[in-house]
Amino acid sequence: MKKRLLKNAMLRKRIWLRKMFLRMNYLFCLLVLGALSVSAEVYSQNGLVSLKMKDVSLVKVFNEITKQTGYDFLYNYDLVQNKGTVDVNAKMVDLKDFLHDLLNGKNLGFEFRDGAIIVRGESVRLDDQKIKSRTIKGIVRDKTTGDPLPGATVKIKGTSVGTATNMEGKFELEIPEDAKKLQVSYIGFDTQEISLSPGKTTFNIVMGENVKMLSEVVVVGYGTQKKVNLTGSVATVNLEKESLSRPLVSASQALSGMTAGLQVMQSSGTPYNEGFSFNIRGVGTLNSSSPLVLVDGMEQSLNNVDPNDIASISILKDAASCAIYGNRGANGVILVTTKTGQTGKVSVSYNATFSLNQPTKLIKTVSNYAKYMELMNEAATNIGESAPFSDITINQWREAEKDPNGISASGYPNYVAYPNTDWYDEIYSNDWMMKHSLSVTGQEGRTGYNLSISYTDNPGLIKDTGYQRYFLRANVYSDITKWLRIGTRVWGYHTDQKKSDTGSLTNINTQKMIPGVYPYYDGKYGAPEANEEDPQSHNPLWDMAQSEGHIKNTQFFTTFYANVKFLKHFSYDVNLNYKDYRYESMSVNTDYGKYSFSTDQWIAAPKDPADLYTRMAYVRENHWKLTHLLNYNQTFHKHDIGMLLGFEEERFAKRTTDTAKLGLIDSSVGDPSSATTPSSISGTGEEFTSRSYFGRINYAFDSRYLFEVNMRYDGSSRFAPDNRWGLFPSFSAGWRISEEKFMKGLPIDNLKLRASWGKLGNNAIGNYEWQAVYNSAKYAFGGSLNNGLAITSISNNLLEWESTAITNIGIDFATLRNRLTFEAEFYNKVTDGILYRPDMYMSLGTASGPRQNIAEVTNRGIEMTLNWQDRIGKVEYRVSGNFAYNQNKVSKYKGELQRGWVTDENGNRIYQTNIGDVSTGGSTRVIEGKMINEYYMLQPYKGNGNGFNADGTVNINGGPRDGMIRTVDDMKWLNAMVGAGYKFYPRQNVSKSGIWYGDYIYADLNGDGVYGNDADNEFQGCSNVPKYNFGLQASANWKGFDFSMNWSGAAGFKIYYYRLALNSSATIKGYAIGEAIANDHYFFDPKNPNDPRTNLSSKNPRLTNNSGNDQSGMTQSSVHLQKGDYIKLKNLTIGYTLPAVLSKKVYAQNIRFFASGENLFTITGYEGMDPEMRTAVGYSTMRQYAFGVNITF
Repeated sequence: MKKRLLKNAMLRKRIWLRKMFLRMNYLFCLLVLGALSVSAEVYSQNGLVSLKMKDVSLVKVFNEITKQTGYDFLYNYDLVQNKGTVDVNAKMVDLKDFLHDLLNGKNLGFEFRDGAIIVRGESVRLDDQKIKSRTIKGIVRDKTTGDPLPGATVKIKGTSVGTATNMEGKFELEIPEDAKKLQVSYIGFDTQEISLSPGKTTFNIVMGENVKMLSEVVVVGYGTQKKVNLTGSVATVNLEKESLSRPLVSASQALSGMTAGLQVMQSSGTPYNEGFSFNIRGVGTLNSSSPLVLVDGMEQSLNNVDPNDIASISILKDAASCAIYGNRGANGVILVTTKTGQTGKVSVSYNATFSLNQPTKLIKTVSNYAKYMELMNEAATNIGESAPFSDITINQWREAEKDPNGISASGYPNYVAYPNTDWYDEIYSNDWMMKHSLSVTGQEGRTGYNLSISYTDNPGLIKDTGYQRYFLRANVYSDITKWLRIGTRVWGYHTDQKKSDTGSLTNINTQKMIPGVYPYYDGKYGAPEANEEDPQSHNPLWDMAQSEGHIKNTQFFTTFYANVKFLKHFSYDVNLNYKDYRYESMSVNTDYGKYSFSTDQWIAAPKDPADLYTRMAYVRENHWKLTHLLNYNQTFHKHDIGMLLGFEEERFAKRTTDTAKLGLIDSSVGDPSSATTPSSISGTGEEFTSRSYFGRINYAFDSRYLFEVNMRYDGSSRFAPDNRWGLFPSFSAGWRISEEKFMKGLPIDNLKLRASWGKLGNNAIGNYEWQAVYNSAKYAFGGSLNNGLAITSISNNLLEWESTAITNIGIDFATLRNRLTFEAEFYNKVTDGILYRPDMYMSLGTASGPRQNIAEVTNRGIEMTLNWQDRIGKVEYRVSGNFAYNQNKVSKYKGELQRGWVTDENGNRIYQTNIGDVSTGGSTRVIEGKMINEYYMLQPYKGNGNGFNADGTVNINGGPRDGMIRTVDDMKWLNAMVGAGYKFYPRQNVSKSGIWYGDYIYADLNGDGVYGNDADNEFQGCSNVPKYNFGLQASANWKGFDFSMNWSGAAGFKIYYYRLALNSSATIKGYAIGEAIANDHYFFDPKNPNDPRTNLSSKNPRLTNNSGNDQSGMTQSSVHLQKGDYIKLKNLTIGYTLPAVLSKKVYAQNIRFFASGENLFTITGYEGMDPEMRTAVGYSTMRQYAFGVNITF
């Protein structure tokens, strides 16, 4: 009896909790609906309608308006039906005006409210109406629990006559007597249709859970699985909407911030070489950490796939999902599935996008040459040197600046002869990009097809760096019989690109540039104009024009596949994939000279064609893969069983050829046949083969208890015969707690706990690493150098696979009818036997050291994803956020770091460290116990500013608080320290040319009395790889309008930002000076403390002109480490789909216009370029403003 009472009490508590959840959700919907109603009403009244109808009822008119505008009408059926018929003829008339004219004289009024139009009677006596209606009432309940459902929509099918259930799930509705069916809908449940029998007025309606979520499938390795039965960690991304609206240069661009655990970073904006990098759950190896990317089963770069052709993308993150790929799955797997034919009539889609592209952010340099010369003079006098520029030269530029269009003595305009060039404005320019795509999909009989073609013209942000690209694709299948399907996927692309040396943006060419050079005028490239200037200072436009030519990339990809179904539960698949890639590059030296416009003479004369080279390069790659799959799937009673057996083999071959000839007959003809002297010819060839056997077993009992085992046995030609094969297993299990009986009645739609463990492999090394490699070399023989062969890499036939063991624990949760979902993951990933090439001692010769299995890396982290989706009136919306944290550590390498003071055999105290033996690198190092490539550098001195002790002796902790010598007191302290025997590196002496006002000093971390030497370098606890990654997406749809945005961010990393000619306080004659440094840098002259240039508070050191050997920058320190944390609005899109009545007038099913922005703004404290690039210089990423149209016929 007590047990029964307790059980009943618990049941009542569950029902009470469930009701509270439903009521809170209902109240939330009402509140948000109220908040949106104002804007909804204002906008709706401005809609336009076009109608031409004769002798029709008001109900039919209302229904037609609903079709055009999406607005429902709420009214008393009998009140409206008895108003007779009307004739209407309106074309693009304001909705409000139309309704006013329509209802005028019929004693009817209307109002807009909550996204609907309410029609009411005005001074009409009900007893005058002929009642032809009846009132029905009832209650709507959850079929599973029996609980009432508040907020369910109840209406007459095919009409706008309806209502909503109250907090108790009850409703009451007046309906026409001849109404046939009642339609009931509620988010998370299947829509119900109830027959309205004559005379029946009371209804008890039950609604079952929507099984769409339960049957949703995701793409996994070599197949698909129900999402609810997944035991591994798999994330899916739908790019269909993004690809239609966003001005994407690559599908990689669209993945940033979209899912937890996938880090996408863009290192460059160079067209066709944007430098997108992927890391799934951190960097797990010292070799390539890029995940395996498979497009329709074939390895491929995401950058070479048209985003419009992608149907789905799956990201496999743990061993349970990746083990089926064995030796390639250690860094995760990205599966891309392209679109196929669809059932139904033929559908033709055309998409056009136009975008204005501009640099995201540019770091400006000083563009006023007179100012530049004054700053260079300041930098020289700061170190006790004479000023390099005379007042006469400076005044020449000042005077010419007053009349820029005046004509100089040389006959050229002043702005040309005495230039003030903003180089980044000259190098970069805004330009328009466009993309057009056309696709045809459909099915004729048993044959389905999806055909597409697209064209992209991306001119780039710098002259001659853009490309034109063409994509073609055909996916065709045919069901020969009920048990046999055959098909093919054929696609390819061709890219035409001009040749331009954009490497100039990262080398000395954009450092050694000054504003006193005019870029290009009258067919000539400018040279330095001032007599005192370094004549070797560059013209970046001239540098990038040193060669002309083209680059062509062509790829053809095809798959033939067949699927055979037999014995009811079995199927056999065979796939033959083939890829052919060709690269062609032609580069011809140009003969451009450099000209001085102020002196009207050539500084560097045009080159003789006999000194010009022409070069051709070719690359050919062939890759084929054959896959056999045998599947078995059966469900009986409460048991679901699935099995997969597979065999796969592949072969890859690559050939390269490079040729060069010298001496062109004419500089305008660059074909090799027009050159006179062969200069060089070279070529390489390489191959790679592999063979694999794999299998998978899935078992589910009652959709509650889930188990999966994967196994793959791989062989690779990259390892010696005795170590060629590796076995990679995984085991996983899941428990759908929400399906247990004790969970019934709770407001939880899904609660699943899953766990997995497995071991994966990585063979991402060269094709011949285990063998000794020979190459050409020079030998001294007979008093001269002669060609020969030499070993360039030492062999190691004991190489083995890198192996990665991953433990993963995850939880999936859904409530409020799947409106709210939450996923969380914890993982521990250990990669051991990492293949790494250690440094070799010079005494062993110049050959590269052999690869060895010597390192271990651990990545441990968490991932979380939270989604909310709902509908409020006519507004459907969704908000999703994801977060990931990863801790990276080299857990095994060459041994532990040991450093400290010891006593030698003579009793002397000495400082020792083994860092050179146990680590690799310089300012970033690989060492046991630290993250990969953790920063290792000096730290600024940090004192308390007290200067001296009470007894007058110097206080070693009394120096400047931030490490910069700023004041006279700081200088007194520094001199006292030097007098006491302490040393300060790197300059070591206190003077204008050494350490002076405005210089940083560094900490003495080992306490040897020497501040800032190599022994004082310290690990900084960070690298340039983010520890935290996060994203936020939101979207909404309302009456034809759609809105979406995507935020992406990263944190927990730093960027070393200190580059000569950009943000360095060190200057060199002929090099640029950063605008930010020019406007804010330390200055103090102790002989003239009232100098107007005095600036004691700047964080930037004083300007110096000693060839970069300044105290504050000649050694790397954490002074110049900046946080790279950022959050970026990756995309914002607003679209509008025309009403069907307008689309049909041009014979279209759907017409949508949109506006979209890419990389609109970035919130960051980083002072350099885009922090996502993680570099100080390079080709800027793009900000894009786009608009376009999507049309479906």
